[in-house]
Amino acid sequence: MNPAALLALVLPGLALLAVMALAQRRQLREATSRPAGVLPGVSILKPMKGADPNLEENLDSFFRLDYSEYEVLLGVDDLADPALAVARAVAARHPEVPCRLVVDRRTVGFNPKVNNLANITRHARHEVLWISDSNTRVAPDTLSDLVARLEQPGVGLVSSPFRGVAATGLGGACESLQLNTFVMGGVAAMHRVIGGVCVVGKSMILRRSTLDAIGGFPFLARFLAEDQVSGEEVARLGLRVDVASRPVDNVLGYMPLDSFLARHLRWARIRRRMNLVGYVGEVVLNPVFLATIAALALQSRASLALAVAVLAVKSALDAAAERGAGVRRPLVLYPALTFVKDILVGAVWAVPIASATVAWRGNRFRIGPRTVLRRAGAESDAITFDPASAEATG
Repeated sequence: MNPAALLALVLPGLALLAVMALAQRRQLREATSRPAGVLPGVSILKPMKGADPNLEENLDSFFRLDYSEYEVLLGVDDLADPALAVARAVAARHPEVPCRLVVDRRTVGFNPKVNNLANITRHARHEVLWISDSNTRVAPDTLSDLVARLEQPGVGLVSSPFRGVAATGLGGACESLQLNTFVMGGVAAMHRVIGGVCVVGKSMILRRSTLDAIGGFPFLARFLAEDQVSGEEVARLGLRVDVASRPVDNVLGYMPLDSFLARHLRWARIRRRMNLVGYVGEVVLNPVFLATIAALALQSRASLALAVAVLAVKSALDAAAERGAGVRRPLVLYPALTFVKDILVGAVWAVPIASATVAWRGNRFRIGPRTVLRRAGAESDAITFDPASAEATG
């Protein structure tokens, strides 16, 4: 392979990554005009499972929002869940914010997060629903920004960009870099450049009537990627799916390398099942991996020089994307961190093409087309529904 062929192998990926970084910067800088009149009341739905890193601080940020009327509903499926005590303590510090703690183990499908959401929503008072994961933290004006976008004519759902913060361990560093570059940039490029639908459910807001129109949580509980399916179904109604400019923080905490790989593979299997062609094409977006493989195979000075140059450019793009998102880590760390993360991602790229099984929240599932869930190894896909197994606490 001559130098020209090597360049042809990696240049498209670098160009696409630059487009993603630019789209991400523009997304985060986009201003939102506040609609006139009284803003609608909002029910914040927070499904919880275990004590996430910094859970108390994460939840506390949702009780300090600069918004006129909202309530916080926090749900678990087990009275022994340690998140429940944390939630009680946070709610007790903010008696000015209406809050309800819900303990309910009823199921409407295989997706445990959606089951939790279905149970919480039974107690929601408002038409507008903000779904937010328990490992997220927000700024006081986040809800205002989301509602301002939802109130625009023709908008049916708004999701938030999110950035990985407070990460420790090599896995945490890789995860935060992946979230702050590939994921955030990919969502922005899909929305702003391609004009497609790409929803990540760390934070998304919609009206109850819109949720009902797409089949509600019983329909969404069939899928692992309930967030992306929500966006696609809302778009099928003829409504617009928007992305906010205000990011939410995904608080990662300590993450070993194997946890990063497990999480990455779960997300990769989702993307593969949602769009096989798109997932296969993702290898082009890893020029560091491609250039490194070429250098190892060719063992020439030209291929080695190209691999070093590609790493330098990719590291600069990663640093620019993170700094544009408000994440600052020492610049000297980027070459090594970018290299480790991209090589690991490249090494497992083919796994989701052959494997359709994921482990999630203590369960193993087989993923079908569009991420339809089936219990791995089960003889039946029946769902157990026990109306007597619900308990709500105020």
